[in-house]
Amino acid sequence: MFWLVPRPPGHHAPQNGSPRMFRVDWIEKYLSRVRPWHVLLVWVPVVAYLIYRGLQVPSISKGAFVGALAGGLVFWTLLEYVLHRWVFHFTPSPNSELSQDVHFLIHGVHHDWPHDPDRLVMPPVMSILLAVVLGYPIFLVVGARYFDPFFAGLVVGYLWYDMTHYAVHHVKPRTEAGARLRKHHYLHHFKTPEARYGVSTPLWDVVFGTLPRDDRAAP
Repeated sequence: MFWLVPRPPGHHAPQNGSPRMFRVDWIEKYLSRVRPWHVLLVWVPVVAYLIYRGLQVPSISKGAFVGALAGGLVFWTLLEYVLHRWVFHFTPSPNSELSQDVHFLIHGVHHDWPHDPDRLVMPPVMSILLAVVLGYPIFLVVGARYFDPFFAGLVVGYLWYDMTHYAVHHVKPRTEAGARLRKHHYLHHFKTPEARYGVSTPLWDVVFGTLPRDDRAAP
């Protein structure tokens, strides 16, 4: 792609630092480099609004509301796994420069520079696009009454994923659960990129058989 900074051909070992990706300055600065607070600034008000609007529907009991919220959160964990395994880790064609550039843009850059603090959370432009693509099908499935709490739960799950992803790379874990998540994700980066796709939870790695047996046997 003409607007990408040229990269050395072939795969290279993970590096430290923060590479320039785009030739165009405003794309590089405003669309390529994202910090966690940018994501929270965009999506926390959306969650608050969806919860507020959902609570105004008189025909939904509090239990049903909480159930829809939890359902959206659980659905995100599955979506996270599916996106990471089959979209982020798609195999680019060795004969297609476009395919290789797309792969680098959506996830390859993270594996090449895994600790780049500016590229650990999803750019809001991409998350908004994903929300638009998912929103209507979800609305058709869950219906108008349950859409607001369900989608709020999904966005909460997404925020938990993005903040967890940043934390496992840049925050020293203070709990055993945090240490396990960091180890799980680091093994994905540096040992088994073809396994351990869950970031916020290893649940779907267990379900789909991408959690190595030595992990399952660990206490």
